[in-house]
Amino acid sequence: MDQTASIHGLGTKREAKEQHKQLAQYVEQQPESMQAFHTWMTCLEAASLVVVAAVFILALYLSINWTSVPAKVIPTAWFAFPGNFSLTVLLLGLHTVILKAFSPVVGLHTVALRASFPVALPGKNQQFVTGSEAVGRGWTFILIGLLAGAFWGFIAYATWTLNWTMLEPLIGILGVVMGVGIAISILYSMFQKVFKTR
Repeated sequence: MDQTASIHGLGTKREAKEQHKQLAQYVEQQPESMQAFHTWMTCLEAASLVVVAAVFILALYLSINWTSVPAKVIPTAWFAFPGNFSLTVLLLGLHTVILKAFSPVVGLHTVALRASFPVALPGKNQQFVTGSEAVGRGWTFILIGLLAGAFWGFIAYATWTLNWTMLEPLIGILGVVMGVGIAISILYSMFQKVFKTR
């Protein structure tokens, strides 16, 4: 079992390096302004992850020193932590839309390649895509980033203001969405099993 996992890991690394190579070749064919844009966006994506790490460290510090801070600050910091990932997702989406290229190797394309720790998105094997398909994926990232940022920002604001009645409609919507999502996922897996057995 360990050998299978290590072989799969090697395959994933190999695929990620290949996709880095495809992205690098694509960027090399672009005008200098687009190459500069790619470099800047890569740096901004890295900086956004530094912000995420800083908010995590701040939330951890506040939690450790809980006696010397107001009670509402700690949960607000923890809710702000996942909200900061939205900035990275937005930047990745903008990067994809303008570059018109999407690599399933998550953000920091150049940095990860140089550090030799490529990480691929979970799920089905995805391919490097360009053109309108890449732009569509970029807009999807932007939409997800905006929705997630609004969601976590709303919860952080409600926590900061201690206005729990603001969260009641959100909790109701989340309950319905999660219930429907779970039901769809169960039905989908059942249909997959039925059609695989035939």
